[in-house]
Amino acid sequence: MGYFKDVTPESAGISSKGILNFLDRMEESQIELHSFMVIRHGQCAAKGWWKPYDEKFRHPLYSFSKSLTATAIGFAEQEGILSLDEKIVDIFPDLLPENPSENLKKITLHHLLIMGCGHETEIMDNSENWISTFLHHPVLHEPGTFYKYNTAGTNMLAAVLRKKTGQNVTEFLKSRLLEPLGITSLTCALLGDGTELGGGGMKMVTEDMAKFTYFLSRQGEWEGKQLLRKDWFERACRKQIETEGDSEGHVKDWAQGYGYQCWMCRYPGSFRADGAYGQFGVVFPDLDLIVILTTATEQTQEELSALQEELIPYVKKEAGELPPSPLADAVKARTADLALPPRRGTRNPFMEEKVSKHVYVSAPLMGNQQLPDSAEILIGGSGLFSLETSPIQEMRFAFGCDKMYWKVQEGGKEKEFVLSMRRDFAYSEADGHIYAGSAAWRTLNTLEMEIRRMDGLSGGRMIVRFQKENLLLEAEDTLISVGGLGISPRQVLTVFGIKEDEID
Repeated sequence: MGYFKDVTPESAGISSKGILNFLDRMEESQIELHSFMVIRHGQCAAKGWWKPYDEKFRHPLYSFSKSLTATAIGFAEQEGILSLDEKIVDIFPDLLPENPSENLKKITLHHLLIMGCGHETEIMDNSENWISTFLHHPVLHEPGTFYKYNTAGTNMLAAVLRKKTGQNVTEFLKSRLLEPLGITSLTCALLGDGTELGGGGMKMVTEDMAKFTYFLSRQGEWEGKQLLRKDWFERACRKQIETEGDSEGHVKDWAQGYGYQCWMCRYPGSFRADGAYGQFGVVFPDLDLIVILTTATEQTQEELSALQEELIPYVKKEAGELPPSPLADAVKARTADLALPPRRGTRNPFMEEKVSKHVYVSAPLMGNQQLPDSAEILIGGSGLFSLETSPIQEMRFAFGCDKMYWKVQEGGKEKEFVLSMRRDFAYSEADGHIYAGSAAWRTLNTLEMEIRRMDGLSGGRMIVRFQKENLLLEAEDTLISVGGLGISPRQVLTVFGIKEDEID
Protein backbone atom coordinates (compact mmCIF):
# COMPACT_ATOMS: atom_id res chain seq x y z
CA MET A 1 0.00 0.00 0.00
CA GLY A 2 1.55 3.27 -1.12
CA TYR A 3 1.27 6.74 0.39
CA PHE A 4 -1.06 7.93 -2.36
CA LYS A 5 -4.48 6.30 -2.39
CA ASP A 6 -5.22 4.44 -5.64
CA VAL A 7 -8.35 5.68 -7.42
CA THR A 8 -9.73 5.41 -10.93
CA PRO A 9 -8.67 8.15 -13.36
CA GLU A 10 -12.26 9.38 -13.65
CA SER A 11 -12.67 9.83 -9.88
CA ALA A 12 -9.62 12.13 -10.05
CA GLY A 13 -11.14 14.10 -12.92
CA ILE A 14 -8.97 12.48 -15.61
CA SER A 15 -10.33 10.57 -18.59
CA SER A 16 -8.83 7.09 -18.84
CA LYS A 17 -8.51 7.72 -22.57
CA GLY A 18 -5.77 10.27 -21.83
CA ILE A 19 -3.76 7.70 -19.87
CA LEU A 20 -4.13 5.14 -22.64
CA ASN A 21 -3.24 7.70 -25.33
CA PHE A 22 -0.05 8.59 -23.48
CA LEU A 23 0.97 4.94 -23.09
CA ASP A 24 0.18 4.28 -26.76
CA ARG A 25 2.35 7.18 -27.89
CA MET A 26 5.26 6.05 -25.70
CA GLU A 27 5.00 2.61 -27.27
CA GLU A 28 4.76 4.00 -30.80
CA SER A 29 7.79 6.22 -30.16
CA GLN A 30 9.71 3.18 -28.83
CA ILE A 31 10.53 5.00 -25.61
CA GLU A 32 11.76 2.73 -22.85
CA LEU A 33 9.68 3.66 -19.82
CA HIS A 34 10.52 2.08 -16.47
CA SER A 35 7.74 3.58 -14.34
CA PHE A 36 5.09 6.27 -14.18
CA MET A 37 2.69 7.73 -11.65
CA VAL A 38 -0.17 10.16 -12.29
CA ILE A 39 -1.27 11.89 -9.07
CA ARG A 40 -4.11 14.40 -8.81
CA HIS A 41 -5.52 15.99 -5.67
CA GLY A 42 -3.12 13.80 -3.72
CA GLN A 43 -4.56 10.56 -5.14
CA CYS A 44 -2.96 8.16 -7.61
CA ALA A 45 -5.03 7.91 -10.78
CA ALA A 46 -2.63 5.55 -12.59
CA LYS A 47 0.77 3.96 -12.03
CA GLY A 48 2.87 1.19 -13.44
CA TRP A 49 6.31 -0.37 -13.68
CA TRP A 50 7.75 -2.08 -16.73
CA LYS A 51 9.21 -5.45 -15.71
CA PRO A 52 11.90 -6.19 -14.69
CA TYR A 53 11.73 -2.78 -12.95
CA ASP A 54 9.32 -2.51 -10.05
CA GLU A 55 8.38 -0.29 -7.13
CA LYS A 56 11.06 -1.58 -4.75
CA PHE A 57 14.11 -0.74 -6.90
CA ARG A 58 15.91 2.59 -6.59
CA HIS A 59 16.29 4.32 -9.93
CA PRO A 60 19.05 6.74 -10.99
CA LEU A 61 17.72 10.30 -10.85
CA TYR A 62 20.54 12.03 -12.70
CA SER A 63 19.77 15.78 -12.60
CA PHE A 64 16.44 15.29 -10.83
CA SER A 65 18.95 15.25 -7.93
CA LYS A 66 19.53 18.98 -8.46
CA SER A 67 16.04 19.87 -7.23
CA LEU A 68 16.71 17.98 -3.99
CA THR A 69 20.04 19.76 -3.55
CA ALA A 70 18.36 23.13 -4.14
CA THR A 71 15.72 22.24 -1.55
CA ALA A 72 18.50 21.59 0.97
CA ILE A 73 19.82 25.09 0.23
CA GLY A 74 16.30 26.41 0.81
CA PHE A 75 16.17 24.84 4.26
CA ALA A 76 19.64 26.20 5.05
CA GLU A 77 18.57 29.70 4.03
CA GLN A 78 15.40 29.39 6.12
CA GLU A 79 17.48 28.52 9.17
CA GLY A 80 19.98 31.32 8.64
CA ILE A 81 22.84 28.93 7.91
CA LEU A 82 23.57 30.75 4.65
CA SER A 83 22.39 33.58 2.44
CA LEU A 84 21.88 33.38 -1.31
CA ASP A 85 23.83 36.63 -1.60
CA GLU A 86 26.97 35.01 -0.18
CA LYS A 87 29.91 34.88 -2.55
CA ILE A 88 31.75 31.63 -3.14
CA VAL A 89 35.13 33.39 -2.90
CA ASP A 90 34.29 34.15 0.74
CA ILE A 91 33.30 30.53 1.43
CA PHE A 92 36.39 28.89 -0.12
CA PRO A 93 39.13 31.55 0.26
CA ASP A 94 41.94 29.00 0.54
CA LEU A 95 41.13 27.38 -2.83
CA LEU A 96 41.05 30.51 -5.00
CA PRO A 97 43.44 31.37 -7.85
CA GLU A 98 46.24 33.76 -6.93
CA ASN A 99 44.52 36.65 -8.69
CA PRO A 100 40.75 35.99 -8.77
CA SER A 101 38.95 37.64 -11.68
CA GLU A 102 36.33 40.30 -11.04
CA ASN A 103 33.65 37.97 -12.38
CA LEU A 104 34.72 35.15 -10.07
CA LYS A 105 34.46 37.52 -7.11
CA LYS A 106 30.83 38.25 -8.01
CA ILE A 107 29.50 34.64 -8.06
CA THR A 108 26.86 34.13 -5.38
CA LEU A 109 24.84 31.08 -4.32
CA HIS A 110 21.92 32.59 -6.22
CA HIS A 111 24.00 32.48 -9.41
CA LEU A 112 24.83 28.82 -8.83
CA LEU A 113 21.15 28.01 -8.25
CA ILE A 114 20.07 29.54 -11.57
CA MET A 115 22.96 28.10 -13.65
CA GLY A 116 24.23 31.63 -14.19
CA CYS A 117 27.68 31.56 -12.59
CA GLY A 118 29.30 32.88 -15.79
CA HIS A 119 31.12 29.78 -16.99
CA GLU A 120 30.92 29.14 -20.73
CA THR A 121 31.77 25.43 -20.34
CA GLU A 122 31.35 22.87 -17.57
CA ILE A 123 34.28 21.38 -15.69
CA MET A 124 34.51 17.57 -15.74
CA ASP A 125 36.47 16.75 -12.59
CA ASN A 126 35.39 14.32 -9.87
CA SER A 127 38.79 14.23 -8.16
CA GLU A 128 39.44 15.36 -4.59
CA ASN A 129 40.53 18.74 -5.97
CA TRP A 130 37.38 19.44 -7.97
CA ILE A 131 36.40 22.55 -5.97
CA SER A 132 39.73 24.18 -6.78
CA THR A 133 39.26 23.19 -10.44
CA PHE A 134 35.85 24.90 -10.41
CA LEU A 135 37.24 28.08 -8.85
CA HIS A 136 40.11 28.21 -11.35
CA HIS A 137 37.79 27.75 -14.36
CA PRO A 138 37.47 30.94 -16.46
CA VAL A 139 34.41 33.04 -15.63
CA LEU A 140 33.95 34.62 -19.04
CA HIS A 141 30.58 36.25 -18.40
CA GLU A 142 29.30 38.45 -15.63
CA PRO A 143 27.37 36.22 -13.20
CA GLY A 144 23.62 36.35 -13.67
CA THR A 145 23.81 37.43 -17.32
CA PHE A 146 24.65 34.14 -19.06
CA TYR A 147 22.96 30.75 -18.70
CA LYS A 148 25.00 27.55 -18.99
CA TYR A 149 23.84 24.22 -17.63
CA ASN A 150 26.42 23.41 -14.99
CA THR A 151 26.33 20.22 -12.91
CA ALA A 152 29.56 21.18 -11.16
CA GLY A 153 27.83 24.38 -10.04
CA THR A 154 25.20 22.28 -8.28
CA ASN A 155 27.95 20.18 -6.72
CA MET A 156 29.37 23.46 -5.42
CA LEU A 157 26.06 24.07 -3.61
CA ALA A 158 26.44 20.65 -1.99
CA ALA A 159 30.01 21.56 -1.02
CA VAL A 160 28.88 24.88 0.49
CA LEU A 161 26.27 23.06 2.58
CA ARG A 162 28.85 20.52 3.72
CA LYS A 163 31.36 23.19 4.68
CA LYS A 164 28.82 25.19 6.67
CA THR A 165 27.07 22.28 8.41
CA GLY A 166 29.49 19.36 8.29
CA GLN A 167 26.71 17.36 6.62
CA ASN A 168 26.17 16.14 3.09
CA VAL A 169 22.89 16.92 1.32
CA THR A 170 21.07 13.66 2.12
CA GLU A 171 22.07 13.77 5.79
CA PHE A 172 21.05 17.42 6.07
CA LEU A 173 17.66 16.66 4.48
CA LYS A 174 16.96 13.65 6.68
CA SER A 175 15.17 15.33 9.59
CA ARG A 176 13.95 18.32 7.60
CA LEU A 177 12.43 16.63 4.53
CA LEU A 178 12.99 12.89 4.22
CA GLU A 179 11.58 11.75 7.55
CA PRO A 180 8.50 14.03 7.47
CA LEU A 181 7.68 12.79 3.95
CA GLY A 182 8.47 9.15 4.74
CA ILE A 183 11.23 9.03 2.12
CA THR A 184 13.57 6.14 2.96
CA SER A 185 15.20 5.21 -0.35
CA LEU A 186 17.37 8.26 -1.15
CA THR A 187 21.09 7.57 -1.71
CA CYS A 188 23.83 9.61 -3.37
CA ALA A 189 27.24 8.88 -4.91
CA LEU A 190 30.31 10.75 -3.65
CA LEU A 191 32.83 13.00 -5.35
CA GLY A 192 36.54 12.54 -4.78
CA ASP A 193 36.64 14.69 -1.64
CA GLY A 194 33.65 13.01 0.00
CA THR A 195 31.08 15.63 -1.03
CA GLU A 196 27.88 14.12 -2.38
CA LEU A 197 27.35 14.43 -6.12
CA GLY A 198 24.35 16.68 -5.61
CA GLY A 199 24.19 17.53 -9.29
CA GLY A 200 23.33 14.05 -10.50
CA GLY A 201 24.34 11.17 -8.23
CA MET A 202 21.11 10.38 -6.38
CA LYS A 203 18.83 7.33 -6.56
CA MET A 204 15.32 6.86 -5.27
CA VAL A 205 12.25 4.65 -5.74
CA THR A 206 9.45 6.05 -7.87
CA GLU A 207 7.01 6.66 -5.02
CA ASP A 208 9.62 8.68 -3.11
CA MET A 209 10.15 10.74 -6.26
CA ALA A 210 6.38 11.32 -6.23
CA LYS A 211 6.39 12.40 -2.58
CA PHE A 212 9.13 14.95 -3.24
CA THR A 213 7.41 16.26 -6.39
CA TYR A 214 4.12 16.51 -4.49
CA PHE A 215 5.98 18.50 -1.80
CA LEU A 216 7.12 20.91 -4.55
CA SER A 217 3.56 21.18 -5.84
CA ARG A 218 2.30 22.02 -2.31
CA GLN A 219 4.96 24.76 -2.02
CA GLY A 220 6.63 23.20 1.00
CA GLU A 221 3.51 22.16 2.90
CA TRP A 222 3.10 18.55 4.04
CA GLU A 223 0.10 17.18 5.88
CA GLY A 224 -0.87 20.57 7.24
CA LYS A 225 2.63 21.68 8.26
CA GLN A 226 4.73 24.23 6.34
CA LEU A 227 8.14 22.54 6.34
CA LEU A 228 9.86 25.01 3.99
CA ARG A 229 8.47 28.49 3.62
CA LYS A 230 6.31 29.26 0.63
CA ASP A 231 8.37 32.14 -0.70
CA TRP A 232 11.25 29.73 -1.46
CA PHE A 233 9.06 27.96 -4.02
CA GLU A 234 7.80 31.25 -5.43
CA ARG A 235 11.45 31.82 -6.42
CA ALA A 236 12.60 28.25 -7.04
CA CYS A 237 9.70 27.21 -9.28
CA ARG A 238 9.53 30.39 -11.36
CA LYS A 239 11.73 31.48 -14.24
CA GLN A 240 14.88 33.14 -12.95
CA ILE A 241 16.96 33.08 -16.14
CA GLU A 242 16.36 32.65 -19.88
CA THR A 243 17.53 29.39 -21.44
CA GLU A 244 16.53 29.97 -25.06
CA GLY A 245 20.01 31.05 -26.14
CA ASP A 246 21.72 27.94 -24.81
CA SER A 247 22.41 24.83 -26.90
CA GLU A 248 19.21 23.25 -25.56
CA GLY A 249 17.27 26.35 -26.52
CA HIS A 250 15.94 24.98 -29.79
CA VAL A 251 14.15 22.23 -27.84
CA LYS A 252 10.68 23.35 -26.79
CA ASP A 253 10.60 22.39 -23.13
CA TRP A 254 14.21 23.39 -22.55
CA ALA A 255 13.64 26.92 -23.88
CA GLN A 256 11.12 28.02 -21.27
CA GLY A 257 13.56 29.18 -18.60
CA TYR A 258 15.17 27.88 -15.43
CA GLY A 259 14.42 28.47 -11.75
CA TYR A 260 16.38 27.22 -8.75
CA GLN A 261 17.53 23.89 -10.16
CA CYS A 262 14.23 23.19 -11.92
CA TRP A 263 12.96 23.74 -15.44
CA MET A 264 9.89 25.55 -16.70
CA CYS A 265 7.57 23.71 -19.13
CA ARG A 266 5.47 24.92 -22.07
CA TYR A 267 2.16 24.40 -20.28
CA PRO A 268 1.48 27.72 -18.48
CA GLY A 269 2.76 27.72 -14.90
CA SER A 270 4.13 24.18 -15.04
CA PHE A 271 7.64 23.17 -14.04
CA ARG A 272 9.68 20.03 -13.49
CA ALA A 273 12.51 18.32 -11.70
CA ASP A 274 14.42 16.90 -14.66
CA GLY A 275 17.09 14.21 -15.00
CA ALA A 276 18.93 12.89 -18.05
CA TYR A 277 17.30 10.16 -20.12
CA GLY A 278 13.82 11.15 -18.89
CA GLN A 279 13.68 11.18 -15.08
CA PHE A 280 10.85 13.64 -14.54
CA GLY A 281 8.68 15.03 -11.78
CA VAL A 282 6.33 17.38 -13.65
CA VAL A 283 4.03 19.75 -11.76
CA PHE A 284 0.87 21.31 -13.25
CA PRO A 285 -0.18 23.70 -10.43
CA ASP A 286 -3.51 24.87 -11.86
CA LEU A 287 -4.61 21.25 -12.34
CA ASP A 288 -3.29 20.06 -8.94
CA LEU A 289 -1.55 17.34 -10.94
CA ILE A 290 1.90 15.78 -10.87
CA VAL A 291 3.34 13.13 -13.18
CA ILE A 292 6.41 11.04 -12.39
CA LEU A 293 8.35 9.29 -15.15
CA THR A 294 11.48 7.14 -15.05
CA THR A 295 12.86 6.31 -18.46
CA ALA A 296 15.88 5.27 -20.50
CA THR A 297 15.65 7.40 -23.62
CA GLU A 298 17.21 10.34 -25.39
CA GLN A 299 13.78 11.23 -26.82
CA THR A 300 13.01 13.30 -23.76
CA GLN A 301 11.24 16.08 -25.67
CA GLU A 302 8.92 13.49 -27.20
CA GLU A 303 8.19 12.23 -23.71
CA LEU A 304 7.21 15.69 -22.45
CA SER A 305 5.31 16.47 -25.66
CA ALA A 306 3.29 13.26 -25.32
CA LEU A 307 2.47 14.10 -21.72
CA GLN A 308 1.28 17.60 -22.59
CA GLU A 309 -0.46 16.67 -25.84
CA GLU A 310 -2.01 13.27 -25.02
CA LEU A 311 -2.76 13.30 -21.29
CA ILE A 312 -3.30 16.94 -20.26
CA PRO A 313 -6.22 17.61 -22.68
CA TYR A 314 -8.11 14.82 -20.90
CA VAL A 315 -7.74 16.37 -17.43
CA LYS A 316 -10.89 18.17 -16.26
CA LYS A 317 -9.88 21.68 -15.22
CA GLU A 318 -12.72 22.15 -12.75
CA ALA A 319 -12.82 20.27 -9.46
CA GLY A 320 -14.94 17.14 -9.33
CA GLU A 321 -15.13 13.67 -10.79
CA LEU A 322 -15.88 12.50 -14.30
CA PRO A 323 -18.55 9.88 -14.95
CA PRO A 324 -17.26 6.28 -14.56
CA SER A 325 -15.81 4.79 -17.74
CA PRO A 326 -15.22 1.20 -18.85
CA LEU A 327 -11.80 2.39 -20.04
CA ALA A 328 -10.72 2.55 -16.39
CA ASP A 329 -10.63 -1.26 -16.44
CA ALA A 330 -8.47 -1.10 -19.57
CA VAL A 331 -6.02 1.20 -17.75
CA LYS A 332 -5.91 -1.16 -14.78
CA ALA A 333 -5.29 -4.19 -17.00
CA ARG A 334 -2.71 -2.39 -19.13
CA THR A 335 -0.69 -1.08 -16.18
CA ALA A 336 -0.73 -4.47 -14.45
CA ASP A 337 1.02 -6.12 -17.40
CA LEU A 338 3.77 -3.70 -18.41
CA ALA A 339 7.12 -5.18 -19.42
CA LEU A 340 10.22 -4.39 -21.43
CA PRO A 341 10.74 -6.69 -24.42
CA PRO A 342 12.99 -9.61 -23.42
CA ARG A 343 15.45 -11.38 -25.72
CA ARG A 344 13.56 -13.37 -28.34
CA GLY A 345 14.77 -16.56 -29.97
CA THR A 346 14.51 -20.27 -29.43
CA ARG A 347 15.91 -23.04 -27.24
CA ASN A 348 18.87 -24.96 -28.61
CA PRO A 349 19.25 -28.27 -26.72
CA PHE A 350 22.19 -29.53 -28.82
CA MET A 351 24.35 -26.45 -28.15
CA GLU A 352 23.15 -26.08 -24.58
CA GLU A 353 24.38 -29.57 -23.78
CA LYS A 354 27.62 -29.00 -25.65
CA VAL A 355 28.64 -25.67 -24.09
CA SER A 356 27.61 -26.83 -20.60
CA LYS A 357 30.49 -29.31 -20.68
CA HIS A 358 33.16 -26.63 -21.03
CA VAL A 359 34.87 -24.13 -18.80
CA TYR A 360 35.85 -21.00 -20.71
CA VAL A 361 39.18 -19.51 -19.69
CA SER A 362 40.11 -15.86 -20.08
CA ALA A 363 42.29 -14.95 -23.02
CA PRO A 364 45.42 -13.98 -21.01
CA LEU A 365 45.78 -17.63 -19.98
CA MET A 366 45.62 -18.52 -23.67
CA GLY A 367 48.54 -16.25 -24.60
CA ASN A 368 46.59 -13.06 -25.29
CA GLN A 369 47.68 -10.05 -23.25
CA GLN A 370 44.29 -8.31 -23.25
CA LEU A 371 42.58 -8.72 -19.88
CA PRO A 372 38.84 -9.33 -20.16
CA ASP A 373 36.40 -6.97 -18.47
CA SER A 374 34.78 -7.89 -15.18
CA ALA A 375 31.19 -9.13 -15.31
CA GLU A 376 29.97 -5.88 -13.74
CA ILE A 377 31.56 -3.83 -16.51
CA LEU A 378 30.23 -6.13 -19.22
CA ILE A 379 26.76 -5.72 -17.72
CA GLY A 380 27.45 -2.06 -16.93
CA GLY A 381 24.58 0.36 -17.07
CA SER A 382 24.19 4.11 -16.76
CA GLY A 383 23.80 5.62 -13.34
CA LEU A 384 26.28 3.27 -11.63
CA PHE A 385 29.20 5.01 -9.99
CA SER A 386 31.38 2.20 -8.63
CA LEU A 387 31.92 -1.13 -10.37
CA GLU A 388 34.21 -4.02 -9.51
CA THR A 389 36.94 -4.34 -12.10
CA SER A 390 38.57 -7.73 -11.40
CA PRO A 391 38.95 -9.40 -14.82
CA ILE A 392 37.01 -12.59 -15.53
CA GLN A 393 39.25 -15.63 -15.10
CA GLU A 394 36.78 -18.36 -15.99
CA MET A 395 33.16 -18.72 -16.87
CA ARG A 396 30.69 -21.46 -17.65
CA PHE A 397 27.11 -21.82 -18.82
CA ALA A 398 24.40 -24.11 -17.49
CA PHE A 399 20.79 -24.60 -18.58
CA GLY A 400 17.70 -25.97 -16.90
CA CYS A 401 14.03 -25.24 -16.10
CA ASP A 402 13.82 -22.66 -18.90
CA LYS A 403 16.68 -20.73 -17.34
CA MET A 404 20.31 -20.11 -18.18
CA TYR A 405 22.97 -19.78 -15.50
CA TRP A 406 26.02 -17.68 -16.33
CA LYS A 407 28.72 -18.49 -13.78
CA VAL A 408 31.70 -16.16 -13.66
CA GLN A 409 34.94 -16.61 -11.69
CA GLU A 410 36.71 -13.32 -10.97
CA GLY A 411 38.68 -11.79 -8.13
CA GLY A 412 38.84 -15.13 -6.33
CA LYS A 413 35.06 -15.61 -6.11
CA GLU A 414 32.23 -16.89 -8.27
CA LYS A 415 29.17 -14.91 -9.30
CA GLU A 416 26.10 -16.52 -10.80
CA PHE A 417 23.61 -14.64 -12.96
CA VAL A 418 20.26 -16.23 -13.76
CA LEU A 419 18.61 -15.46 -17.10
CA SER A 420 15.15 -16.50 -18.19
CA MET A 421 14.76 -18.26 -21.55
CA ARG A 422 10.96 -17.95 -21.50
CA ARG A 423 10.72 -14.48 -23.04
CA ASP A 424 10.74 -12.73 -19.71
CA PHE A 425 13.33 -11.81 -17.04
CA ALA A 426 14.69 -13.79 -14.10
CA TYR A 427 16.18 -12.18 -11.00
CA SER A 428 19.40 -13.09 -9.23
CA GLU A 429 21.72 -11.55 -6.64
CA ALA A 430 25.49 -11.09 -6.82
CA ASP A 431 27.65 -9.08 -4.42
CA GLY A 432 24.58 -7.54 -2.81
CA HIS A 433 23.12 -6.26 -6.08
CA ILE A 434 19.95 -7.51 -7.78
CA TYR A 435 20.17 -8.34 -11.48
CA ALA A 436 17.52 -9.24 -14.06
CA GLY A 437 18.41 -11.38 -17.05
CA SER A 438 16.90 -12.66 -20.27
CA ALA A 439 18.54 -14.94 -22.87
CA ALA A 440 17.77 -16.61 -26.19
CA TRP A 441 19.58 -18.35 -29.04
CA ARG A 442 19.79 -16.20 -32.15
CA THR A 443 21.36 -18.87 -34.36
CA LEU A 444 22.79 -22.36 -33.86
CA ASN A 445 26.07 -20.99 -32.47
CA THR A 446 25.06 -17.55 -31.21
CA LEU A 447 23.53 -16.79 -27.83
CA GLU A 448 22.18 -13.38 -26.84
CA MET A 449 22.01 -12.28 -23.20
CA GLU A 450 20.59 -9.15 -21.62
CA ILE A 451 21.41 -8.40 -17.99
CA ARG A 452 20.51 -5.27 -16.03
CA ARG A 453 21.55 -4.25 -12.53
CA MET A 454 18.29 -3.08 -11.07
CA ASP A 455 19.63 0.13 -9.52
CA GLY A 456 20.93 1.21 -12.93
CA LEU A 457 19.21 2.94 -15.81
CA SER A 458 20.33 0.47 -18.45
CA GLY A 459 22.30 -2.75 -18.75
CA GLY A 460 24.40 -4.92 -21.01
CA ARG A 461 23.37 -6.82 -24.10
CA MET A 462 25.91 -9.53 -24.89
CA ILE A 463 26.34 -11.53 -28.06
CA VAL A 464 28.18 -14.80 -27.38
CA ARG A 465 29.48 -16.65 -30.44
CA PHE A 466 30.60 -20.21 -29.72
CA GLN A 467 33.37 -21.36 -32.04
CA LYS A 468 35.28 -24.61 -32.22
CA GLU A 469 37.99 -23.76 -29.70
CA ASN A 470 36.84 -20.52 -28.12
CA LEU A 471 34.01 -18.07 -27.70
CA LEU A 472 33.78 -14.44 -28.68
CA LEU A 473 31.80 -12.15 -26.37
CA GLU A 474 30.68 -8.73 -27.54
CA ALA A 475 28.92 -6.40 -25.07
CA GLU A 476 27.00 -3.17 -25.64
CA ASP A 477 24.76 -0.93 -23.58
CA THR A 478 20.98 -1.31 -23.84
CA LEU A 479 20.84 2.49 -23.99
CA ILE A 480 21.28 3.57 -27.60
CA SER A 481 23.49 6.55 -26.82
CA VAL A 482 26.13 6.11 -24.14
CA GLY A 483 27.32 9.18 -22.28
CA GLY A 484 26.98 11.09 -19.06
CA LEU A 485 27.48 10.21 -15.42
CA GLY A 486 28.04 6.73 -14.08
CA ILE A 487 28.81 4.88 -17.30
CA SER A 488 31.84 2.60 -17.72
CA PRO A 489 33.22 1.82 -21.18
CA ARG A 490 33.37 -1.83 -22.21
CA GLN A 491 35.75 -3.75 -24.40
CA VAL A 492 34.30 -4.25 -27.86
CA LEU A 493 35.31 -7.91 -27.98
CA THR A 494 36.44 -10.34 -25.30
CA VAL A 495 37.90 -13.74 -26.20
CA PHE A 496 37.75 -16.88 -24.07
CA GLY A 497 39.31 -20.25 -24.82
CA ILE A 498 38.02 -23.67 -23.84
CA LYS A 499 39.59 -25.68 -21.05
CA GLU A 500 38.37 -29.17 -20.33
CA ASP A 501 35.99 -29.24 -17.41
CA GLU A 502 37.22 -31.37 -14.52
CA ILE A 503 33.66 -32.50 -13.86
CA ASP A 504 32.50 -35.52 -15.83
